[in-house]
Amino acid sequence: MQEKGQQARETEAPQPADVIKAISERMPQQVSCQRILVPTDGSGQAFKAVLDAIHLAAATGAELTLLMVVDYNKNVAAFEQVSLGGYVPAELKVAAYRFLADLMHLIPSAVRAHPRVEAGDPRELIVSVAEEEEESDLIVMGSRGFGTFRSLLVGSVSRFVLEQAACPVLLVKGLPDDWDEEARCAAPLT
Repeated sequence: MQEKGQQARETEAPQPADVIKAISERMPQQVSCQRILVPTDGSGQAFKAVLDAIHLAAATGAELTLLMVVDYNKNVAAFEQVSLGGYVPAELKVAAYRFLADLMHLIPSAVRAHPRVEAGDPRELIVSVAEEEEESDLIVMGSRGFGTFRSLLVGSVSRFVLEQAACPVLLVKGLPDDWDEEARCAAPLT
């Protein structure tokens, strides 16, 4: 009895040499990346994700969509939400466009990119914009942002996007080398 179980385990587990041989005999596959969605909240990890996405776009010829979601619930007090009746203050959107305009200056002219600002729940909007933007091939985002409660390993927004997005998601960890945490920005370029 024990021999049959041991034989079954041996036949189930492929040997490394067999796996390597099978992979080397496969037809080469072309990987294509035409559109990269880069959601940002202004955090250091999001900024690092933008920089990494710029490098990916330059290497693949992909077009970038820089997305900033104005989180109505996070930026407007509960009393103001009731009194505004669902209206998102224009100042929040203007500030988001200004922020994205500053980011656009970091992108080399050879890389096609455009900004986009939306208002609502960042989790839901990142996933829907990825589907809407001519079906993004990749989402590149920071693993944690400015969320009120931070998860230990992955933020709630990035976790939701990772689980719900139809396309691959690249989570970028860490901060840029020149990130100033107190000023919440990269050091000025000299």
